[in-house]
Amino acid sequence: MFPQCQNKHEMKLKLTKKQILSAQKLLTELKEFSNKGYGSINKLIILKNNMLTDNIIIKYDKMYVMGGEPEYEYPIAAIDPSGQISFIEKNFKDIFQKSAFLSECNPIDIENPKDYELIE
Repeated sequence: MFPQCQNKHEMKLKLTKKQILSAQKLLTELKEFSNKGYGSINKLIILKNNMLTDNIIIKYDKMYVMGGEPEYEYPIAAIDPSGQISFIEKNFKDIFQKSAFLSECNPIDIENPKDYELIE
């Protein structure tokens, strides 16, 4: 077994106020979706990915019923420094490319200012 390697000089994620506000708005909308009984949101996690520098990634599973049949979605939202939200799950060629991207992500806590540097 190989020991976990951590780069002590890893660059701290830089986030803007607009990004954090957009992330909080999306999280509030997802909570309301669930609270109002429209469906359920599971496995929600907030991430960073070094390939999408300075973006927040929000991944979750969404289940709802449409026409009496259960529907499942697996959204991956990327929030850029201007606060623009893009759903990128369809940008991957296949499940392997998507899995490779997600394997390079690390969780962050946007409620904890020590996890990032706030910029304008």
